[in-house]
Amino acid sequence: MSGRHRHAAPMGRAILLSLPAACLLLAAGCSTGGHGAAHDPPPAASPGPPVGSIAHPRPVTCADGHTTGTVRGTPTAGAVDRPWAPAAPPAAPTAKDVRVGPLTLHGLRALEDGDQNAHGVHDADGWHYMIGAVLGSGGPVTVVIGPEQRARAGLEFGGDQGLAPTPAVTFQGCPGAATAYLGAFFVAGDGRACVPLDIRTGDGAPQRVVISFFAGRCLV
Repeated sequence: MSGRHRHAAPMGRAILLSLPAACLLLAAGCSTGGHGAAHDPPPAASPGPPVGSIAHPRPVTCADGHTTGTVRGTPTAGAVDRPWAPAAPPAAPTAKDVRVGPLTLHGLRALEDGDQNAHGVHDADGWHYMIGAVLGSGGPVTVVIGPEQRARAGLEFGGDQGLAPTPAVTFQGCPGAATAYLGAFFVAGDGRACVPLDIRTGDGAPQRVVISFFAGRCLV
């Protein structure tokens, strides 16, 4: 009997000593249970796609352009006085222009061959070809570089951001007026490439146009 008492006493003390630890575990469980979850901060919202990406084309707005001519009998004046504002476009597009819906890209088909220096500026990154665009009524119009050439080509339109090439832009004209823009197409390296463009008016289906930048005749 006395031996059993000697062994029982330490067991009792172990049970008593374990009670505080059990209480701590219970308290921890309560603080991390359903009641505590209500105080956790909500998860941060994921950022949207960057401006200029395929999912969020860079906007080219009325403030980036220059209104010219007469649309529907309404005389218009320059919306923005900029030294680089392009001159009034021809009365009708020519065979050297690209026209999709209300958007005309002047002279874009004139870059198949000839003197690169007469149409572009070369720097360490590649070639920048100056192009005038005019958006009539019926926009907006989105222009996207085809996936085949996004690693080499980009669009340089749109205010202060227009100097950085981007794969997609959306032209948004001034109300009631044809809006002209001056920008550029960028082609890396030697500046010679067949660049596909997917041009979409509003939510319509895109139209594929392939442009030769001093690469000879391109297969469509």
